Amino acid sequence: MPASADAKRVWGPLTEGLTVPRDLDLGNRPRALKQLRVQPAAHSRMVAMIKEVLPEREAGLLIGSRPWPLLAARMQQLGEHHGTDTVAQHLNRLTTTTSWQEATGPALVGRLSSTPPSPP
Repeated sequence: MPASADAKRVWGPLTEGLTVPRDLDLGNRPRALKQLRVQPAAHSRMVAMIKEVLPEREAGLLIGSRPWPLLAARMQQLGEHHGTDTVAQHLNRLTTTTSWQEATGPALVGRLSSTPPSPP
């Protein structure tokens, strides 16, 4: 089976170490979250953390973005391997490292989702 356009498009640092299904469809968020094995409770915690750290507009853009399921999977993985405190530390770093604020719209989502995590 050939890889979907989404599976091809997302290959890179964000997906490193994640199992990305060949038929990934980021247009179907519930299915994508399930395919990426993002647990509902973990997803709820991540959404709450994002909303706590980022301004409302930016949080909404990030959570509502097409690549959100991948970012949620990466955050879940980081939390599983290094604890939720590490995820919170990375998110809190966004409030001090504000280079992502220079962008708007889709570019803002790209900057937020590609800001590298702090070393554990």
